[in-house]
Amino acid sequence: MEDLAKTALLFDFYGELLSDHQRQIFEAYTMEDLSLAEISSQYGISRQAVSTMVRRCRKALSDYEDKMHLVAKFENIKSVVSEINVLAGVIEAPEAAKIEKLAGEILGDL
Repeated sequence: MEDLAKTALLFDFYGELLSDHQRQIFEAYTMEDLSLAEISSQYGISRQAVSTMVRRCRKALSDYEDKMHLVAKFENIKSVVSEINVLAGVIEAPEAAKIEKLAGEILGDL
C-alpha cells in the first residue's frame, strides 16, 4: 500500500511531465488497476509494450523526484504543519486558534 501511495504522489506531482500516451497508460495501469491485457487491447499495443512503458514511467517519475524533491518537500511541510497544530493545541492563548486555522489553510493549499 505504501508503494501505491508513493506512486500516486509521484504521479500527482510529475505526471504532467509524461507524454499524453504515457500518462494515459500509466494511469490506466496504476490508478485504474487495469491489467496489461486490458490496456494492450484498448490501445492496440502488446502487453510487453504496456509493461515496458509502465516501468519506464515509474523510472521517469522517480528520476524527476530525485532531481526536484517536490514530494519530499511536500511531506516535510505536512510534517511541520502537523507539529505546529500539536504545539498550538498545547498552548492556552487566544492566538492558538488562529495558529491552528493558519496551519489548516497551509495544508489545504498543498
